[in-house]
Amino acid sequence: MSAAPATPVPPPRVEVLGVRHHGPGSARSVGQALDELQPDVVLIEGPPELDALIPLAGDPALVPPVAGLVYAVDEPKRAAFYPFAVFSPEWVALQWALAHGVDVRFADLPATHFLAGVADSAPASGEGDEERRPRRRRGERPDPITALATAAGYDDPERWWEDAIEHRRTSSLAHFAHLREAMQGVRGDLFVDDDDRREAFMRRVIRAELKAGRERVAFVCGAYHAPALDPASFPPASRDNALLSRLPKVKVAATWAPWSSGRLAYASGYGAGVRSPGWYQHLFVTPDDEVVPSWFVRVARALRGENLDASTASVVEATRLAGALAAVRGRPSVGLSELTDAARAVLTEGADLPLRLIDRTLVIGEELGRVPESTPMVPLASDLAKLQKSLRLKVSATSTVVQLDLRRESQLARSVLLHRLAILDVHWGSQVDAGRSTGTFKEAWQLEWTPELAVAVIEASLFGTTVRSAAESKIAEQAEQAADLGVLGGLIEQCLLADLPDGLRAVVAALADRTARLHDTQALLETRPARASTSTAPPACARPSRRRTAASPSSTATTCATPGTRRW
Repeated sequence: MSAAPATPVPPPRVEVLGVRHHGPGSARSVGQALDELQPDVVLIEGPPELDALIPLAGDPALVPPVAGLVYAVDEPKRAAFYPFAVFSPEWVALQWALAHGVDVRFADLPATHFLAGVADSAPASGEGDEERRPRRRRGERPDPITALATAAGYDDPERWWEDAIEHRRTSSLAHFAHLREAMQGVRGDLFVDDDDRREAFMRRVIRAELKAGRERVAFVCGAYHAPALDPASFPPASRDNALLSRLPKVKVAATWAPWSSGRLAYASGYGAGVRSPGWYQHLFVTPDDEVVPSWFVRVARALRGENLDASTASVVEATRLAGALAAVRGRPSVGLSELTDAARAVLTEGADLPLRLIDRTLVIGEELGRVPESTPMVPLASDLAKLQKSLRLKVSATSTVVQLDLRRESQLARSVLLHRLAILDVHWGSQVDAGRSTGTFKEAWQLEWTPELAVAVIEASLFGTTVRSAAESKIAEQAEQAADLGVLGGLIEQCLLADLPDGLRAVVAALADRTARLHDTQALLETRPARASTSTAPPACARPSRRRTAASPSSTATTCATPGTRRW
C-alpha cells in the first residue's frame, strides 16, 4: 500500500496594505483586510522604538488623537511625532492586533539613526555602487495622489481620493493589490535616498519574520512604499544591508503624547495631514445611513450655541439638498463639499461667516487626546500633570482666557505655575490684558495646549525633575551667564512673579558680584525699573530695607534679599 502524497505546504504570504495616513476609507479597508487575511504578525510603518508603547495602546485611558513621541535623550529638541487618530489605518491595525492577540510591531528605520542625522551622514558602504543599485533615477518623491487624480481626470487630488478611496464601503485584499500596481506606475524608476534606507529596513524586518516561520504577514504602510515591499521584487539582502551599514546612532526614548485635531490638519504644516480631520472622524465612526443627517444635527447645534437660528426643518432640508447635489455631480456618496454647499444654502442663508465656525469646530475639530498616568514620562512631565490636576487647570487645544484673582491662594498658585513654565519656555499660557481693575491683584492668561509643548517639557527636564526646581535651576544658569545688569533686573522680576526664592538668591548673588566690580552708574540704574515694577511683591522684597543711593553697590545686594516671600 503506497503512502498518501504529502499535502503541499503553501508558501508564506506577505500582504502589503498600502494606505493613506489618516484616511477613514483606508482604515476601514485595513480592518476588513486583516479580518480576511488573519495574519500571524502585523507590521506597521513606524520606528521600532514605538514597540515599547504598544501595550499602552490597549489602555482605555489612552484616547486618540495621540502621537508616539521619539526624542534624543541628550538633545530633546531633536524629536519626531507619529500621530494616530481613531480613523488612522495604523491605529486600526494596532487595535486589531491587540484585540486578536496577534503579534504586532513597528518596522521602519529606527529613530536612533535618523535622529542622529542620517541625511547629513556620509553615504553608507555600497550606496553609490551602480552595480548594486538597480538603474533608477534620483529625485524628489512625487505626489502620488496628484498623479493618480490627474490620470483619472480630476483636477482636485483630494476629491479624487475621497471618491475613489475614502467613500468606499466595501474592500478586499484585491483592492490593495490594485493600489500597489497604481503606485508602481507613479514611482517608476525614481528613487529617493531617505526612502531607500527606510524601505531597506522594512524589507529586513519582513525577511526576519519569514525566517522566523511566519505564514501570513500583514504590513500596513503608506501606499507609496507598497511596491518596494513585495517579496517578489526584493533586491538582494546584501544591497539592503549595505544601505543600512555604518549609520550614526544617538540614544533615544519614546512616550505617548496628546495630539489634537487641529494638528492633524494639513493646514497646520503636518506633511501627512488631511484637510478635514473632524469630518473624517465623523465619516469613520458614524453608520453609513446616518452620516449626512447626523452631521447636519451637529452643525445645527453648533450654530445654536452661537445664538444663530437652525431649525429641525432646515436640517431635514439640508440633508435632502446634500444628497441631490451628490447625485447631480456624479459622486458615489455625499462629500464634504456637498455638505458645505447645503449648509450655506439652507442653514446660514448664504452667509460664509457662520461656516468658519463650522469649519473650526466640526470640519477640523477641537479634540485633544489623553494619555494614561502609566505612560512613561520624564519626572518633570509627571510633576506638571499633578499640578495641572491639583490646580484644576484644564488642558485644552482650544484657546481660552483665564482670569486670576491673586488675592485667592488657589489662583495665586495658578499664576505662579504659569510664570514658572514661561521661565522654562513651556509657553502654555501668555499674559493678556486683565481688563479694568483699580489694583494689581488681577491677571489674565490665554491658555492653549499644543502637542509641541510635550517636547518643550522634555527639554526643560534637563534643568530639574519638578517645575519649581527646573525653573530655579534655569534662573540660576541665566544669572550666571547674564551679560549685563539689565538682564539680572529682569530675572529678579521673574523670580518674584514665579515665587522662586532659591532662584532669587542666585540672581542677587550674581547682581552683587557684578555691581561690586562695576562703576557705571547708568547700568546700575537700569536694574531698578524691573524691581520697582513688581508692585504685587511684598513690601520687604519690593523695596530696599534702608535708604541708599542707587549708585551704592550694596543697595542692589540688599534689595529683594528676603527669601521665601510670596507675591501677595
